[in-house]
Amino acid sequence: MFKKLQKLDYWIAVPYAILSMLGVVMVFSATQGTTTALSNFIKQAIFVIVGLFGAFSLYHFNLKILQRRKFLRQLLLAIIAALIVAKFFMPAVNGAHGWINLGIVTLQPAEFLKLALILYFAAFFAREPWERHVPLREQAVARFDVWGLPAFSLLLVFIMPDNGNALIILLILLAIFLASGVSRKVIALVAAFGGLLFGFLQTIVRLADHYFNLSGGQHYALARFTSFANPWDPSAADASRQLLYGYYAIAHGGVFGVGLGNSLIKPYLPESNTDFIMAVMTEELGAVTTAIVLILMLILVARMVILGIRQRSQYYRLLLFGIATLLFIQMLVNLGGVIGVLPITGVVFPFISGGGSSYIVFSAAIGLTLNIAATQQRSVSIHPADTLARKDYK
Repeated sequence: MFKKLQKLDYWIAVPYAILSMLGVVMVFSATQGTTTALSNFIKQAIFVIVGLFGAFSLYHFNLKILQRRKFLRQLLLAIIAALIVAKFFMPAVNGAHGWINLGIVTLQPAEFLKLALILYFAAFFAREPWERHVPLREQAVARFDVWGLPAFSLLLVFIMPDNGNALIILLILLAIFLASGVSRKVIALVAAFGGLLFGFLQTIVRLADHYFNLSGGQHYALARFTSFANPWDPSAADASRQLLYGYYAIAHGGVFGVGLGNSLIKPYLPESNTDFIMAVMTEELGAVTTAIVLILMLILVARMVILGIRQRSQYYRLLLFGIATLLFIQMLVNLGGVIGVLPITGVVFPFISGGGSSYIVFSAAIGLTLNIAATQQRSVSIHPADTLARKDYK
């Protein structure tokens, strides 16, 4: 088992370890001065230990087991059951029914769905690839039994409502479809239809909420969008408060920050250790540290893309591209919400934000990536002119 550690890809392992350690420190610092600071620190430290153990286990796991249809269907059914429990049997948090409270920990099923769908469609396209010059209605991907469970699970995420994670899942699927060789015309038509359906369902849900008071008239997601469009609008004062305080924190931190634990703005940020942890980090450790974090994230994503390009296995290639898309879009959506270029969606920053569900999913993704990288070192076919590959796989 430990012999395989000699083939560890340090371009993946080192950034992952650094970001994880920084995340534990920042979760504690972001809640410092509150009664939950110590418990948040302990929980995040436990999540990191569990995540590291999970990544280590998946690094030595036989990935062929994850390709089995029965396993993938059972995984999706389990996540769908968890989504139903969260939606219909759990209280709302910030206007959304997206969490299952187990007392000691809280699970967010939508986070697990992201990785499950990457595994599902990577295995599907490896088993039944897109066939050129074959009409869409005759393609394997057009069958209802292929799309039934994924579509139903995505619908549940949407009606929670969890628009941020729904958007991330759609973009991940788009990336996998592009990488699998599906016709660009088909992808464009599906994307256009999905956009129209998304807007149509938004309208239906809001009308139903208005007439039947399904969520108590809170319209939390709509208020977030209004605050994004004009954060200084007096009518959106409550929803805009978090965004404006995020601006103040970033401006106060400057280049080098005010020092760890010295943030003045974090008491006014309702989600200082999750959604807006990057604003707290920028205030305390400065724009330089934020830039280093972004560079480490981009190293992870770039390395996954490079490994995917060099793969001969369609399954491994799609897994790597899907995971790279997950990390990149997750980072982009969170940071975009913090700096005001995207609506605030409640999406966490990978490895830095507090939260067990998200961290364990990202750690599992890292474990899969390290496993594929080690497998590639054993089996890759290197072109004589590819000097970089010869250096990597010497």
